[in-house]
Amino acid sequence: MREIKELKIGEVFPINEKLAGIVPMAIPVEQEALTINIKENGLRESVVLWRGDIVDGRCRQKACTLARVAVRAKYLDDDLTEEDVSTFVKSVNTRRNLTTAQKIMVASKESFREGSKSLTDIAKSWAIGRRTLTMANYMSKARPEFIEPLLNGLTVHIVDAKGNQAQTNKISAIYAHIKREEEDVTEVPSHEWSANENIHTQAGRDWFYEFIKETGTTNVKVMMELVVRANDKFKDDNTQ
Repeated sequence: MREIKELKIGEVFPINEKLAGIVPMAIPVEQEALTINIKENGLRESVVLWRGDIVDGRCRQKACTLARVAVRAKYLDDDLTEEDVSTFVKSVNTRRNLTTAQKIMVASKESFREGSKSLTDIAKSWAIGRRTLTMANYMSKARPEFIEPLLNGLTVHIVDAKGNQAQTNKISAIYAHIKREEEDVTEVPSHEWSANENIHTQAGRDWFYEFIKETGTTNVKVMMELVVRANDKFKDDNTQ
């Protein structure tokens, strides 16, 4: 890599969202801490550019902007391939501070991209097990609402094997929770319960059926939970 001069305060580099987006942005509290640190100590680790765009350091650049500190950058060789740069981004961020759950979810996100490598190759590149990646992919399809919290280093609500409420970011535990839910499907005759009769607004029904279509959800228990969410999300004027 080679250093380049600093930009003027307030100026920023463009971002290669595909490559920089391999890893998630910092959560608000992390971004705030980074901003304070850079404001007090300056930018210690330059952002990294490839062919003029940031591939590593989106959060550092954002912190510089907020702290009114000049952004400094260094270039990767323009002759590197996109795959080479992707490997670099994974490597530096794995060494930095991604949690295991974040690495797994980032790998899962990568595996759904068009033209991605095999699950075995992706798992190896992120130093995780292939079975773990397979479980994460299953979770992503069955409960897509879990993706963003886990990518951002948070936990999600599950019921453990003993029936206790729990908060976790452990992929195997979340996978087991989903499988238990699917195996515990209670058949509810249509004359006893239906989404249409229990969702209060048309907007809620539209949201519900679009969600069901996108996720392929067939678990009645999950659908009942979604009906509650639809009613919370789209209030009936008569109930406000």
